[in-house]
Amino acid sequence: MIEGSLTVGNMTWTHLVNPHRKQVDPIIEKYQLHEIIEQDFLDFTTQDKIDVYDDCIFLILRFPKYNEKLKKHFVNTMHAILGKDFIITVTSHVTNNIERIQNKYREELAEDDSEEFKLSPYYVLYKIIDSMYDKALTGLGKFAQDLVKIEEDTFDAENVNQNLLSSLLIKKRNAILLKQIMTPHSEILWELQIATVNFYEWDLDVYFEDLQYKTDKILSIISMVKENTESLFDVSDTLATMKTNRVISILTIFTVILGILTWLSWMYWMNVDLPFDDSPWAFSILFFVMFAAAGFTMFYFRKKRRF
Repeated sequence: MIEGSLTVGNMTWTHLVNPHRKQVDPIIEKYQLHEIIEQDFLDFTTQDKIDVYDDCIFLILRFPKYNEKLKKHFVNTMHAILGKDFIITVTSHVTNNIERIQNKYREELAEDDSEEFKLSPYYVLYKIIDSMYDKALTGLGKFAQDLVKIEEDTFDAENVNQNLLSSLLIKKRNAILLKQIMTPHSEILWELQIATVNFYEWDLDVYFEDLQYKTDKILSIISMVKENTESLFDVSDTLATMKTNRVISILTIFTVILGILTWLSWMYWMNVDLPFDDSPWAFSILFFVMFAAAGFTMFYFRKKRRF
């Protein structure tokens, strides 16, 4: 579906979300786009890439999108076609960023439209990617805060449970996905910087440098949170194992104690002559012996620091 269309001067920006073939065909025909672009236009499974043609640039970039309910990131793929006087963007999922970018772009032009390069499709693409990166940085900040909370819970023995391990697994999965999504961006941006030289006469290097800086920053933070997540997972796994071993040790001790008590009581059920079996104090003596045996066993394991 068409999410929005913006025309400023001679430049037109059209944005679509997961469009159908009937919505795409008029655009392909209007701008006389290459047949390869037509094939890739609706394919959101294609990896990041950039193709440069005589009259336009086609690129595919993937960005992270967060599902608050599932606490998981997933891929939001964006296709962008840049001509000299138009830009077409297509995303696989709805993003609120597009509307905000369009509003901010209008406000920016209303304040100062003297800089001609701001009316170019490239500048619009810069604003889109820059906004996506800012959103990613905000999300990574929240990611780091969540890890701090998980770290506190990890060292709380009462909270080393399945829910904590599940949260860490989700965080680990998110960190891996974020790295897979963002890693190709540096190469794509570098190729885009070279390609735009043939399309735009303005010096746009400063904007590319800004995007490259943010890409490097995002990848650096992703590597940090990924390393922290893996460390926390290893720690929580070790603590859970220690807790399990402690429980098993206690159960083993009780099994040994019950085994001794069972053996003593079984002995006096046999049809053989045993000491004190005719004594009126037999039960009391047997009870005392069993209690002493249990106490000695517990003292022994306690001294060996088994529990």
